[in-house]
Amino acid sequence: MTDTDTTDRFVIEVSQVGTVDHVVDLEADSTGKSPYAPRQDLRGEKLCDRSTRSPTSEYITLRDYADWKGVDKTAFEGDAPDQVCSYCWTAVVEHAERGEQHECDDVDERIGTVGYRLRWKQKGRAREEWYDIVVRPKTTMAELDALVCRFTTLDDLHLRMYGLEDEYLDSTLNVIPDLQFAEVDDPSYRKASEMTIADIAERAALWKGDRLSIVYDFGTPSHYYCIVKEVYDPGEIEKLLEERDPIVATETAAIIDEKRPEQ
Repeated sequence: MTDTDTTDRFVIEVSQVGTVDHVVDLEADSTGKSPYAPRQDLRGEKLCDRSTRSPTSEYITLRDYADWKGVDKTAFEGDAPDQVCSYCWTAVVEHAERGEQHECDDVDERIGTVGYRLRWKQKGRAREEWYDIVVRPKTTMAELDALVCRFTTLDDLHLRMYGLEDEYLDSTLNVIPDLQFAEVDDPSYRKASEMTIADIAERAALWKGDRLSIVYDFGTPSHYYCIVKEVYDPGEIEKLLEERDPIVATETAAIIDEKRPEQ
């Protein structure tokens, strides 16, 4: 992504609310990648959740903002100026760095053909317990779900749904287990056995450092999430599984490592 693409996409939202101005992603509604819920009556999506948005806010490019405020920043790089929210600024900088790294690694061409090591954790217990699941591109979400349920207390009595990042009630992926798919009977959902890791990766541009989540029961903010710890080409996955003795495996995926709480 070029500097022009970045400055056209990310703009400063000038508001009378709060002590600093925030950054808005004007393409967020179409990409669906941000974890922060958009306001349907306002353009784009603010990149942090540390203030409310006002309908009276105005949008301004960073260059124009710099001229107006006397800021010495005309590109999103380095530390945030005092006038702009540092959380929003960091999100844009990380987005740009991620885009540059993706270009170097030919990520766009490889997504959908690679597998992943997914480190699954439960919110609130991330340091005490985790499980690494290696998945191939053809691994279905149903197989992944079966392995996740091996180390959790989840079963088909728990309505659960897979999504991106920290999504909770609104999932971008809308993937649910097959049995629950039949019970819900809603065409907006996707059956886990018909969605592969490659499908998810292509929809989410899934790469190292990204996250998936699984929300369950919906009455409380309870969920598990995973971090993509490694990206594997097909040959690397086969070599890894030959060298390691999986804890438990399906036809195309396996739990290969874990940290359990001390008994």
